[in-house]
Amino acid sequence: MTTANRYLTSWEGFWSTATQTPGEIFWDADPAHAAQQDLVLFQGYVNPELPLIDLGCGNGTQTRCLADHFSRVIGTEISPAAIEISRMNNAAPNIAYRILDVLRPADAQALHDEIGDANLYMRTVLHQLSPSDHATAIESLDRLLGKNGTLYLIELSSAAEPYFAQLIAQHGPPPGLARVFQHQITPGMVKESDLEVLFPSDRFTILGTGKSQIHTVHTLPTGEIAKVPAFYAIIRRRRP
Repeated sequence: MTTANRYLTSWEGFWSTATQTPGEIFWDADPAHAAQQDLVLFQGYVNPELPLIDLGCGNGTQTRCLADHFSRVIGTEISPAAIEISRMNNAAPNIAYRILDVLRPADAQALHDEIGDANLYMRTVLHQLSPSDHATAIESLDRLLGKNGTLYLIELSSAAEPYFAQLIAQHGPPPGLARVFQHQITPGMVKESDLEVLFPSDRFTILGTGKSQIHTVHTLPTGEIAKVPAFYAIIRRRRP
């Protein structure tokens, strides 16, 4: 099985068996705490005249929120089942959902040829890929951005692993996270220090970076929502 097929099989299995029960999707946070948190950080950097692509949109929860702030939003996923769920539950006149595999740069180029330069919103996608696939994914991002697009990414930070270890030791594995593992989706890690390697200065400019959090749907015994340590970065292609 090729790498791309492995990802498709895992994610299609995950989304096609989703029951849409509240709390089932571990990272499916209330948009008021997720997309809104991110908007404050990146909205001032992007050209609002460009379309915004939500890469790895999942069931479209965050995509729907982003559509309240941008005139044209495209949610993309590798899984047809996820796209179907998004269209059913999070449709809006200014949203289009479509299949896109970031490990197929030619498909990213075809989308760019269709819509032109785009801003990109990417929430916890890179760490789901094997490190050996990162360069291919970055090539797709490069093609989608074009000369004028801006990328906002948020990823689990190096503090996420000890956070999860402590969370599981104290309260057991969250059901939503256990379901991820059941579908052979094994999250990896993208460290803050990896940014300069993933986005080398001869091709990209990192406009800003800092600490953040990934809000989840998992409620702790204290009544608080589990918030996983993360970092964000705002990136453009390097301009001459």
